[in-house]
Amino acid sequence: MKIEGQFAFAGIAPLAVCGCLTGANRIAQWLPGCDKLVQSGDGSYEMELRFGVGAISGTFRGSIRLHDLQPTSEYRMSVNGSGTPGFIKGEGAVQLTPDDTGTLLKYSGDVSAGGPIASLGQRMIGGAARMVIDQFFRCVAGKLSAP
Repeated sequence: MKIEGQFAFAGIAPLAVCGCLTGANRIAQWLPGCDKLVQSGDGSYEMELRFGVGAISGTFRGSIRLHDLQPTSEYRMSVNGSGTPGFIKGEGAVQLTPDDTGTLLKYSGDVSAGGPIASLGQRMIGGAARMVIDQFFRCVAGKLSAP
């Protein structure tokens, strides 16, 4: 399943956005459902994330790896996790571009899911994933914009 979108960070420079999106402590605080995100290596993190769609919900445990990091412009991410709801595995890219009003973030990736959560279908899973991603970016923008 393909997931892609964009988010505009008004009045916020790419360096500030990148710092928040690659900092484990900040991600863990602001990502909905994230119970744990602990660095386990260079650019690698062990995670615990609660996620639910419809009647299927539970906790995923797995890892996130940030790689090909080019601060202020782009990075790639690999994610895998499993739990009661099934498993997820994904690869994605984040691109940050300065514009007249701040920073435009574009993301794209491929995600596969299996087990009970896969029975919901790509449209439902994709919609829920985009909702969580948008909530996270809105939270980051709010924290970075606060005095």
